[in-house]
Amino acid sequence: KAATFLENTAGGAPFFIYLSTNAPHTPAFAPQRHQSMFSDVALPNPPSFNEADVSDKPAWMRNTPSLTSAEVGSLRNRYRQRLRSLQSVDEMVGRLVGVLRQTGELSNTYIVFTSDNGLHLGEHRINKKKWTAYEEAIHVPLLVRGPGVPPGVSRSQMALNNDLAPTFASWASVTPPSFVDGRSLSPLLSTSPPPSWRSALLVEHWLDENGDPYAATIPDYKAVRTGRYLFTRYATGEKELYDLSNDPYELQSLHNTAGTELKRRLASRLDALEGCAAQSCRSAEN
Repeated sequence: KAATFLENTAGGAPFFIYLSTNAPHTPAFAPQRHQSMFSDVALPNPPSFNEADVSDKPAWMRNTPSLTSAEVGSLRNRYRQRLRSLQSVDEMVGRLVGVLRQTGELSNTYIVFTSDNGLHLGEHRINKKKWTAYEEAIHVPLLVRGPGVPPGVSRSQMALNNDLAPTFASWASVTPPSFVDGRSLSPLLSTSPPPSWRSALLVEHWLDENGDPYAATIPDYKAVRTGRYLFTRYATGEKELYDLSNDPYELQSLHNTAGTELKRRLASRLDALEGCAAQSCRSAEN
């Protein structure tokens, strides 16, 4: 359907297509031609996998049992099946790029590849879930190719999902309404990115009584993620604080041992982000 759409719009008016695949969501379907792939691929095993000591974590984490061998085996199978399911996504991307090339539109088209959320696969004992403020849940891929975008370049600046709409608007020479959050990523996609950029972002979780039962086990929280720190404040009064430069796998919370000034500064930034909107968010993030 997407290929047909691109073929029919070639050479005409500017177009936009938003294409969301089910893969690799559960159940991760894969065609028969891919079922023999990745049979020997190991499940990623970072230091946070099935974390042994969660005494520094809030109660909901301390109440999370260690993964059993059967659960680890299930995660391994799920991981392999997710990889298989993504092979069709790869094929689709290749076909659509091919259509754009054949129609002469490739050099004039921006392609953005990203995801809605990350997923825990055993890190911190968390089995197949999201909803946390940990890196596995909030960190997603973002790749962009298009006119003027330097190839093979990585940027370390923070980008958010709510930056996408302002970015697309800037490419279309449209000014977003004043109530819109986020900011255009266009400056980061040039050969000379700006010297200053967002230095903090807000992460939130609140109870959805009709949602996944596991989500209900996580208390409401608001968190601030800076370039170096993650500070989470739960509705229960519990807190977490990680120095991601020295503890990238978030193994030891510093909420009881960090200096007063650092905790005050992070709490102040969280307060500013918690109540912001539109331009005030961009100011608070800076």
